[in-house]
Amino acid sequence: MRFNSLVIFGVLFAVLGIAGLVHPDVVMPAKKQTLEIAGREVIMETRRVVTIPTVLGVLLIVAGGAALFLSQIDPNKRRK
Repeated sequence: MRFNSLVIFGVLFAVLGIAGLVHPDVVMPAKKQTLEIAGREVIMETRRVVTIPTVLGVLLIVAGGAALFLSQIDPNKRRK
């Protein structure tokens, strides 16, 4: 069984779109600082929260479905 690259991209886009709809907030570390307060070291870490828009998740699912649909078309059977 041979996989077409369009199938792989279609499944990947659909999974990313579903993940974006289920869990839209992605937490990323932004900065890490070491401070010395009263003779003790304190590590201060800030985080950045990125929100994935719902429209982007829906567009990824549609693009994945389109890629899966187009992967089923046989290029040898084109209409003339």
